[in-house]
Formats: sequence, C-alpha cells, structure tokens
Amino acid sequence: MSSTRRFDLYSHDFRLTTHATYARMREESPVHLQPGLDGETPIWFVTRYDDVVALLTDNEHFVLDPALALTPDEIAEREAESPFEPDPRVNENLLSKDGDDHRRLRRLVTKAFTPRMVEQLRPRIQEIADELVDRVAGRGHMELVDDFAFPLPITVIAELLGIPVEDQARFREWSNSFVLPPMTPELVEQLARHTDEFVAYLDELFASRRTTPTDDLVSALVRAEDEGDHLSENELYSMVVLLIVAGHETTVSLIANAVLALLSNPEQLAALRADRALMPSAVEELLRYDSPVERTITRWVTADVELGGRTLARGDLVVAVVGSANRDADQFPDPATLDFRREPAGKHVGFGRGPHYCLGAPLARIETEIALATLLERLPNLRLAIAEEDLYWRPIPIFRSLASLPLEWDP
Repeated sequence: MSSTRRFDLYSHDFRLTTHATYARMREESPVHLQPGLDGETPIWFVTRYDDVVALLTDNEHFVLDPALALTPDEIAEREAESPFEPDPRVNENLLSKDGDDHRRLRRLVTKAFTPRMVEQLRPRIQEIADELVDRVAGRGHMELVDDFAFPLPITVIAELLGIPVEDQARFREWSNSFVLPPMTPELVEQLARHTDEFVAYLDELFASRRTTPTDDLVSALVRAEDEGDHLSENELYSMVVLLIVAGHETTVSLIANAVLALLSNPEQLAALRADRALMPSAVEELLRYDSPVERTITRWVTADVELGGRTLARGDLVVAVVGSANRDADQFPDPATLDFRREPAGKHVGFGRGPHYCLGAPLARIETEIALATLLERLPNLRLAIAEEDLYWRPIPIFRSLASLPLEWDP
C-alpha cells in the first residue's frame, strides 16, 4: 500500500468534521489508498471533482461487477478471505451490473421515473406532505426524520410499486440492514434474517400480482419476468429491493440535510422564503452542499490505469467521494458557502454521472421541492430544537444521513 497516511473516514468524530477531512484529502492526496472499513482491504478514495467525473464516466476501466475485472480463481480467493458473501437474491440489481446487463435492467423501470411521469405524481406527493404536517403542526415540535422525511418518500415509492404502505415500518427495518455494513457476526446474522423475511414477503406479493395484476411497478416487473424479458428470479427480488431502498433512503437524507442546511444558513433561508422561484436551484445547491450519497459503492479496476497522477492496478477497489467532489474549489468557488444563485446549477455529482446516473433523480428532486416548500409554508419560525453539535449521523459510509433532526416552531 503506497499511501502512508490514514484519514479517519468512519468514526463519529469524522462525521463532525467531514468536509474539513475531505478538503485535506483533496489537497494532500486526492487519489488516496488506505484500508476500508474492515481495516484491512485497500481502497482508493478519489476526492477531486475532475477525477470523480473521470471515474464515474469510464465504464471500461471501472466496473461494479468483479467478474469483469478478476479471473474466477481470483474471485474465489477473495470470497474465501471475506467474512461476508453478498446474497444474490438481493444483489442482482442495477448496482451490481455493467454494460448490456445494466441497460437491460434499467430499461425495465426507466419509464416510471422519467421527469414527465414523475411530474404527474406531484399532486399526490403534495397531499402526502400536507397529511404528515397536519399530524404535527399543532404541537409545535417533531423529529423530522421519523415524522416527515422518512414517511414521505417511503409512501411515494410504496404506492408506485403497489406495496401496502402500512408495512413501511418493516421496510425501514429491512432497508437499514441492507445499507448497514455487516462488519460483525451479529450484523451478518441480522442481514441474513432480514433478507429471508423480505424475500418471503416478496414471494407473497409476486404471487398476488400474478393472479391479480394491478397498474403498479411490481406487476410490470412480474409481467416482464413471465414474458421472458431475461429477468431472473434473483433479479426480480433484487430490483424491488433496490427500488425500495434507493427510492427512499437517499431522499430521507436529502430532505433532512437540506432542512439542517437551511436552518444553519438564515440568509439563504430568507432568500428562499422571499422568492419561491429559487426552489429548483436551491435543491441543486443543497445536493451539492451536503450530498446525501457521500460515496459511491466500490468499483473494480479492470486494467492498470492512471487517475489523478496515481496508477491503479487491475483488481484494485476504488470509491468516488462525491461529497468531496461537490466541495472542490476548482469547480465551485467558495464551496463551503450555500448559495442558491450559484451558476451553473446542477453541475454537482450528487446523483452521480455516466451510465449509473441515479434513475430516481427526477423523483428525489420533486419530493424535496415539495417537502421544503410545505415545511416553510406551514411551520412558522421553524428552528432546531437541539444544538447542532449534538446531532448524530448514521454509521453508513456511503450516505451522509442524520439519525434524527429534532425541530420546533410556533404552533
């Protein structure tokens, strides 16, 4: 391992100084090799904007499927060394495929997430947001994540998929297991148990849709499998898992991070209150300022390649730190300043770039616009209920995700 310095990238203390840490990495070692969360496996962390974009758009040298980078013997050797082997029932999805396989799976669900189709959901999203605020408006306080930021997107994606919204508590428990790194025997056991529970739940759902199809996304996916559209049983499980997890996790974090950023930047909050036409550009700037997806999942290097002045070897693991790229001063002047009039809006990589650009970006944007507008309109003098330094961030490396955000207002 050629890099000698190790940056703290996983502790609670790191979460309090995240952007300062990334600034040092961009300055001192922008393509940096050090052990990952397990303390052993070397991973390249890429932190500058240009290098992150180069990584995300190079589908030839950087891939998600290890079979495109390693020989079968090398894969077997790595699996033998790893204490955890991903369950194929929930890992044969868009985030584990490249090339034609990725395009095939993406094509099955793309139509449901186009800007035009998502725009048609706007009245229902507004209705859900208003219902959630109705429940808390009179009491003058709430915990934003539990009371609003989580139930809003999970309700939307559940309705889109055709899954009973009353099961959302179970979705949350399962989803948390899927995104939490299984670094202990207890977490490995929990993940296996929750995977079994989720697959059993989906078996019942798929059986129901086969006998009584409805106008929802699960019915469309089941129909595609039955019509021989090369969708395997594991891909069907995995696609629904991905849509549920990705369909709400990132938006929960985006809404909570955005509210915190607004309350910490009263001038920008006042500007947004005074001019709601700023909302679309505000959402883009909030995505840049505190990106909910902080790091990509690891990619494999298929052949020796140079990136940011470093040589990455075939078989190496590499992570794009999009939360750092979005604070790169070479691309965003005064990057630590929240500026809703920043030009050009949307230059950030908060939704990724290239073939794996976030499929749900249009939905996340509209949900966040409606969420912020509803909170600002309905809750006078909205403010933090605890000191900002007392906030706690979930221990999930790929997300910058608040565990809770207590708020209060004038009822």
